[in-house]
Amino acid sequence: MRERGREWRLYLNIKRRAGAVTVAADIWHLDIPEFLEMRSEAGDQRRKAYDVFPQVVVTDGFMRRVEQGAAWTLVDPYEVKQVLGIDLPNLWGTEFDEAYEQIEEAVGLGELTLAQTVNARNLFVDILETQVETGLPYIAFKDAINRANPNKHIGIIPSVNLCCESFSVVVPGKLAHSCNLASVNLAQVEDDELPEMCHLAVRLLDNTIDVTTAPIEEARNHNRNLRTIGVGVLGLADYLAKRGLRYQDKRKIRELFKEFSYQCLMGSVLLAKERGSYPAINSSEYGMGNILGKSRSQRSEWKALYDLFDFYGIRNSHVMAIAPNTSSSLIQGCTASVLPPYAKFNAESLGKGDVMKAVPFLREYGDNYQENQRLEQRIVVDAIAEMQKWVDTGISMELVFNLNPDVYAPNKTVDASDIYDTALRAWRRGLKAIYYIRTVKEDRLSEVDGCGDSC
Repeated sequence: MRERGREWRLYLNIKRRAGAVTVAADIWHLDIPEFLEMRSEAGDQRRKAYDVFPQVVVTDGFMRRVEQGAAWTLVDPYEVKQVLGIDLPNLWGTEFDEAYEQIEEAVGLGELTLAQTVNARNLFVDILETQVETGLPYIAFKDAINRANPNKHIGIIPSVNLCCESFSVVVPGKLAHSCNLASVNLAQVEDDELPEMCHLAVRLLDNTIDVTTAPIEEARNHNRNLRTIGVGVLGLADYLAKRGLRYQDKRKIRELFKEFSYQCLMGSVLLAKERGSYPAINSSEYGMGNILGKSRSQRSEWKALYDLFDFYGIRNSHVMAIAPNTSSSLIQGCTASVLPPYAKFNAESLGKGDVMKAVPFLREYGDNYQENQRLEQRIVVDAIAEMQKWVDTGISMELVFNLNPDVYAPNKTVDASDIYDTALRAWRRGLKAIYYIRTVKEDRLSEVDGCGDSC
């Protein structure tokens, strides 16, 4: 650039962020026991993958057997397809349950030889024990995810992304999900500003699809045909503290996220009026007149939205996703995502060093903040469940269990059954995934690396 005869040089300090990868295994896969040892310290070090973020994809059928303490059969998907012609990874819901019963019958008759029978509850406990040790694997509830999939006519959602909040249909060789994410800072947005902020976020993300180029053709096809975006929020803990609310105030949380959902969806419908609906809308849930899986008659209070939607459709097949926003919250000066802060004062490891953090509005509202390290996690699960009803994709929810005595109540210490009950509660309440499980002992978080905002 030149100004008054002087030459200015613009230097860009460009840094590359470290990449990360998550690998998913279905709960019925024969290799699940070994898969769970991927990041544990014990065992053969030649079989470890400490830089991989594993996730286990579980079905409702498995969780029902966990409740019952019933048997569960692990099988080899290749043998199942060769012998029975069943492509098990692409099934969910009733279709999966029926196919799985057929597979178990074939195992009993000796038609399938690569199989192992385990106790479902013991296997689930093994998963939770691995999470307590390493923070991982993530748990993805496949049926909850696919029930909410608006594009069932195209395919299934096989797993979740690195942060368990953004996912959609994947068709090998044709469609690969791409995360297009932004978040509204609830700590700084007044209630009357929420509609404008949600509409703006939707517009910006929709623009992003058109002005950026995905690295692979499958992702470009996905963006063009499904136009998946994910508007999220951060600073919920600040929002609640400023208003003297708590995570137990489920009705207030429900009202907030119902309004957030309405405005994000309205933003996408208004974009459809301006730019057209997403190309693959025909035969989708939206094409059948349903929003968030509900018809007009089931959600009559959204009449204004449905009136526009019925005529113009919707621009984006997924609209909302709530990310962890760990690094972004430092820049924004608010608490991360929708979870309570771990503590009012905390040293957090990010990148190459520790960052000292205090809740942003400590001086004015410090007494109103709830610390996650001292909050019973069933309260967190119930609060996230209220949000999930209105978020069409996912919510990054990590669970923090304080193992020190007398934290939650006098003479009360968290044990394995509490962690088990909380994870089961997450599935029963309709959550789509469990991100990390972390533990606190002697006022310190367990040493578990996270992907931060790299996902």
